[in-house]
Amino acid sequence: MTTQSQEKVQSKKLPDFQESNPILPRGLSATRAKWRIKKAMLRGIFQFYKNPLEVLKLLNVLKDRYAQIFGVKLLSKIARVDDKYYWRLGAPGFPSAASRRLFISEVKRQKGTADSPIMQTIYFAITKKCALKCEHCFEWDNLNQPETLGSEDVLAIARKWQDYGVAQIILTGGEPLLRVNDIYRLLEEKNPATDFWIITSGLGLNEERAAKLKRLGLTGVMISLEHFEPAAHDKFRGYEGLFEKAVEAIHFANQAKLVTAISFCATKEFVNENNLDKLMARAKKLGVAFVQFLDPRAVGHFKNKDVALSEEQVVLLEKTMIRYNAGKEFAAYPIVEYPAYHQRRVGCLASGNRFFYIDTDGDAHICPFCSQKVCSSSQFQAEDTLRLLQQFDCHAFEKNSEF
Repeated sequence: MTTQSQEKVQSKKLPDFQESNPILPRGLSATRAKWRIKKAMLRGIFQFYKNPLEVLKLLNVLKDRYAQIFGVKLLSKIARVDDKYYWRLGAPGFPSAASRRLFISEVKRQKGTADSPIMQTIYFAITKKCALKCEHCFEWDNLNQPETLGSEDVLAIARKWQDYGVAQIILTGGEPLLRVNDIYRLLEEKNPATDFWIITSGLGLNEERAAKLKRLGLTGVMISLEHFEPAAHDKFRGYEGLFEKAVEAIHFANQAKLVTAISFCATKEFVNENNLDKLMARAKKLGVAFVQFLDPRAVGHFKNKDVALSEEQVVLLEKTMIRYNAGKEFAAYPIVEYPAYHQRRVGCLASGNRFFYIDTDGDAHICPFCSQKVCSSSQFQAEDTLRLLQQFDCHAFEKNSEF
């Protein structure tokens, strides 16, 4: 993008939507929500333990592990969207069949009674097509190549993992909205015990589509926003005017009562306290429920580049996550997720532990950033796919068998 183009986009007046805040304010409403959620958790544990003391002990174990993994207390902040409660991106909305499925699977995992590997989330790249040229794209080498998966392939893969018991399927790409008709079909036959999300640039998410996706059962959208300044975001994404499209997409998703999240790649050029605070202020104004920080990885378009954050920047991101999730002065701000925080402490939860990645060829990888095809998710049974995945480790974080 030329300097003149950047100035033009920067000076253009952006839409000023008045968004409602999905974060529950501290007080009676939040207390009631927490009690309702914890009561459901207790009922779930009582299915496996009859002694009340054992039930309370396991609940405390789960709460302690949550704090160890995410750095704050369970339910320290809750978002409410369309009469469901959300407290992290990896947890389906409560109450729902998907949330119950996930919690029961975690109880079985702790009790050691799971009869097969348990899976929480699958990231499923359904298209190679994309109009952007994002600096950090991990699918860079596959972009805009001929599609391998037809419509029936996409439906069959999604159907297989819903039948297996996956709580969440997150559709990505490429730009998944370029296959919106396939997404409609997928949602029309979705299992109510599986939540579906879309990761998108925002291109193609208009008011009509957002409403239809919600009506068919989509839970939420995660929209990439790499900077609080329009020109900087557009430059990073390689598409002029994209910031405005992302803001509009968030508005249409909020209007449709979809859960909204912002995801951004925390580059070393961006990460300082002032920039992070400005990004969070922008996110709050946009009315999103979540903001996800992602460490840059030297894969895809970043391959062979020096993108690693400094130790000081890593510490700052971790402190920012805890500050916005637990600090009273930030109670009205979105919930921050930073996967690398728990990966550094308890190991990576990919490799078929809690999640894995299916690429645009239908092949299973241990995660989106570990570019290592393990097997075909179409040709192998679900149980066999997970057992093969669990034989591999993350290239950046050690696996912790306790989790």
